[in-house]
Amino acid sequence: MTVAQTIEAVADIANDTLSPAEVPFNLSQIEAKVSELAKLKPLDYEVAREAEAKALGIRVSVLDKQVQAQRPKDQEDEALDPFEAVTPWGDDVNGAALLSDIHAAILRFCVLPEHSAPLMAVWVLHAWAHEAADISPVLAFVSPEKRCGKTTALSIIGALVPKAMHNVNITTSVLFRVIEIHAPTVLIDEADTYLGDNDELRGILNGGHNRLSAYVWRSVGDDHEPRRFKVWAPKCIAMIGKLPDTLEDRALVVPLRRKQSGEVVERFRADRLNEFLPLRRMAARWAADSALRLAGLDPIVPSELNDRAQDNARAICAIADLAGGEWPKLIRASLVGIAAQPDDEPQSAGVLLLRDMAEIFQTRRGERLGSSDLIEALCGLEESPWAEWRGGRPVSTRGIAKLLKPFGVSPAQDRHGSFYRYPDFTDAFDRYLSNPLQNTATSATSATPRLSATEKTNQISAYGTCGGSGTYSEAGEENCHQAASATAYEGET
Repeated sequence: MTVAQTIEAVADIANDTLSPAEVPFNLSQIEAKVSELAKLKPLDYEVAREAEAKALGIRVSVLDKQVQAQRPKDQEDEALDPFEAVTPWGDDVNGAALLSDIHAAILRFCVLPEHSAPLMAVWVLHAWAHEAADISPVLAFVSPEKRCGKTTALSIIGALVPKAMHNVNITTSVLFRVIEIHAPTVLIDEADTYLGDNDELRGILNGGHNRLSAYVWRSVGDDHEPRRFKVWAPKCIAMIGKLPDTLEDRALVVPLRRKQSGEVVERFRADRLNEFLPLRRMAARWAADSALRLAGLDPIVPSELNDRAQDNARAICAIADLAGGEWPKLIRASLVGIAAQPDDEPQSAGVLLLRDMAEIFQTRRGERLGSSDLIEALCGLEESPWAEWRGGRPVSTRGIAKLLKPFGVSPAQDRHGSFYRYPDFTDAFDRYLSNPLQNTATSATSATPRLSATEKTNQISAYGTCGGSGTYSEAGEENCHQAASATAYEGET
């Protein structure tokens, strides 16, 4: 049958009115017509739907819903599942032993900075036990250049988590619809190629951090009816460069670097994913057995972390506490260690200015700084943008005042001109700089050298505690986490 003949035949169906003999005794004329339309092929129905809806005196969207409900479910589509159905492990699973095995699997294939592998291992269990959490931190792999192992790290995570959804350059409409239907673990590679300019996608990723706000509203159908879609799902991102500020605040960030000649790991083989099936099955069993206890835990998180980082740590610490063994101590040391790593890129121009002014005040050891002297000092800082702030010209006194205004700092005036006083900055320094005397830009005249990551980490007390006191005591361990099952998993019986 040609296309013209198909359209003509469908038109005949649309113009046809069923005779009383053709209408079953328990159906109305409309219901009988819907039943007939449901038997059409999708293309045939698409041609007839608008005319048929008009003839029946109903909206097209209503007719679509009724026809869809009458259609038999396609058996092939029903059998096709885009995600693996994992059968949970048959025996009880010891959480600490499972985390150690996941940790070892990650290190087989990835060269990672210190503290990263434990966080990745616990995040894998977080993906399996996602419904027990109320905050879901994004796991992010970032690097300064290509060939630093981001895709490999993302691939090994995908081999360990439930319903791994690998994608590059995904659209927002596809993302929230897949999350609504399948609740996968979202794995986004090469995010630097499109995430920065996609405000809508960043909004969805940010909103999915907190269960209470993990929804988006969209209009659907010809009648643009509002509908709510869930965006609550574990998410892992890999990209070159720095995460967008709002997303970085909601992430556990793993900074990757190219491996050196002496650093040797196995090559990850995508055709050998079944090798990780036992770990996925054990994770599924542990998560199912632990869901109720995880949901009821309120773990103590490291006090060294800022408020948002403490939110991110809560689900991670709960899993480590319930798993037991070395993991309560190890995961808290890792969280603090990652947070102690130097960040040479402040989150905004205002924070950058605060950071550099903290150093200038410290270097000059005075409580008063004239606006003109401040500009000269700012432009003299190495690796700072102030000498070419606007079109190759230095930052102005007005520009400085504008950047400082949101922090509650304004210049004072006297007969010599405008100036800034150190006491006016103390509140802003305390709130926005983790250590204003050390996390400052380096200048040629600075009297305080920048600390290395190791030196900063060593300054932190040996943080092995489940609480915020900075020490770990065996006597207090029972108060930090529920004891995990002492039965280590063996083979299945």
